[in-house]
Amino acid sequence: MKHVGYINNAQNSEPTELLKSLMRQYHCSAIYSEQEDAVARPSWKSFINDLSDGDVAVLLSFDNAFSTFNEMIFFLKLCSKKHVRLISICDAVDSFDELFPEESSTRSTLSAIVSMSASRTNKNYNDFDAELYSDKHRDRKLKKYRMVINMYNAGCSIKEIMAKTGYKGKSNIYRVLHRYNVEMEYPTMSRKHLKDGTNQYVTPINL
Repeated sequence: MKHVGYINNAQNSEPTELLKSLMRQYHCSAIYSEQEDAVARPSWKSFINDLSDGDVAVLLSFDNAFSTFNEMIFFLKLCSKKHVRLISICDAVDSFDELFPEESSTRSTLSAIVSMSASRTNKNYNDFDAELYSDKHRDRKLKKYRMVINMYNAGCSIKEIMAKTGYKGKSNIYRVLHRYNVEMEYPTMSRKHLKDGTNQYVTPINL
């Protein structure tokens, strides 16, 4: 059994050596440190690959380690499958309930999840994630749907719609168009051209 630590320095302003020193207090024999805010996150992948059955995963915090809720859920499932003990220092979370005796395990875990969501901005998520983060998610969601439909009806390209609405994938755009029965032509997803050479558009939708 070994203790393996992970620090995402791109999400933290503290000096790397100071954070590593904190990790060593939790008996980390290996510490993986992310230096750049890159999508690939090579150190995170190395950290995951280094975890074996019965090991201890030490995080600085949920907010520091996870970019999305999906990523968090994947990691928790991995820990469960490999019987990995999870420690999050700043969140006072220990899946074995041996550390942080002054804290409530359930309360600490819920607080860690809430703090993770509160620190993110919508530019880091697609619409499915955004729905989890805002009390007004329905209003924001419908506003984005309206924008997608009206831009499409105005003749904007899928790429233009993605750039304006912040969606990261074409599938999200098509999902909205399908949901509100906006007519598209497969497989190119282009507008339907009439015989007179004009495009057929539906009336902009006010959701």
